[in-house]
This record gives sequence, structure tokens and C-alpha cells, in this order.
Amino acid sequence: MTALDVYQIRPFDPERDMEGARKAFVSGFHHILWPLIDHADGLVEDIILTFHNMGVASFVAEAEGEARGILIGGLPFETRYLIGDVKVGVSFAWRWLAGGRRRCARPFARACLRRVIIGYLPFEYRHPLARSTETLLLTSQKEWRGGIGRVMMDAWVEESRARGYTRSTVCTDSQLAWDFYERYGFKRVREFPCSAYYYSLPGENVTGYIYSLDI
Repeated sequence: MTALDVYQIRPFDPERDMEGARKAFVSGFHHILWPLIDHADGLVEDIILTFHNMGVASFVAEAEGEARGILIGGLPFETRYLIGDVKVGVSFAWRWLAGGRRRCARPFARACLRRVIIGYLPFEYRHPLARSTETLLLTSQKEWRGGIGRVMMDAWVEESRARGYTRSTVCTDSQLAWDFYERYGFKRVREFPCSAYYYSLPGENVTGYIYSLDI
């Protein structure tokens, strides 16, 4: 039996799939984003929806009636999407740092969020900016790993080709499963210090990576 026999790959439905997507997000990112996950009610769901609104294709891998993994792909460096993505990102930051949703986050969580946003900026200005698609979010529930990431990435690569692209990129770091991308065939094109986890991983040296895949 292959992963394709286990999972149904289909479009992400926020109403139907949010609980499964949240579990996948927590499984993948709790160790680096625990202040946001544990001390800001509703922030995880808003992060997922923000990426979904920035993206052009969102997939889930469903098994036993629940979304067990999620991949959101976008075109963040295409001019026709750039302004919209900036507006969505600024709106998210405003909600949680200055707007109405800030009351749902403890001060420590807001300080961590500010650091994460600032710490992720190098991924933007160090990006090769070649015409490509981009994996904005990829994660899965821990107990379902072992092929789930590959089948979701296969769906995104197929979608990217159908849109006329010959390259796809992804930003990750040394605290995440960067080796998955190398096993898939991505090549590392950028490497630099990442300060996004100053509060969640104090004293840890984290390296940011940007990978590219010819498709």
C-alpha cells in the first residue's frame, strides 16, 4: 500500500478541515511557536487562514475522515499577487499586535509574534526572486507522517506545472524538517542566521534555509 492509497488529496475547506489543520500545525510547529500556540486564543487558526488567503492553492491530505496534513502554495513574488499578499499580511499583524485580536493574546505571545515577524523578514529580502511557485505552509499530524508530505508536495508540483512554472521554492530553517525537502529533490540556494525564535528557543542558534526545485 502506498501513501496515495492512504490519503485523499483535495482542496482545503476552512469550515470542514480547520480542526485537522490546527492539529497538524501544532504537531509541526509547537516547539518553535509555543508562545503563540499556548498563549494566544485563535491565533493558529488565523495563521492558517492568512496563508490560505495569500495562496493560490491549498491542499489537505485526508485519512479516516479528517485532514491529517495541509500544504498551502502561493505566488508571493508575482506582481499581480504581491500587493494583495502584503495587505493580507499587514491586516494579520494589525489584528494581533494593535487591533481587536490583541486582547486574545497575552503580552508575551505578542512580543513573540513581533519577533517572529521580524525574524522572518530575511526570507523575503534574501530570496532569489526567480519566477517560481512557493510552498507557504506544509505540515502534518505527527502520527500520520511517512509519505504524507510527499503526496501533498506532488500535488503542489503538479499544480505548479499546470500553471506554467518550471521552478518551486520553499523557506524553512534548521529547527524544522529541512531534510524532507532535500530528500524530495530541492537544492539549498540560501543559508543565513534566523532570529525568529528568540523567545521560544532562547540561546539556540537557528539557520534559515531557502530551497529551490526544478520541476
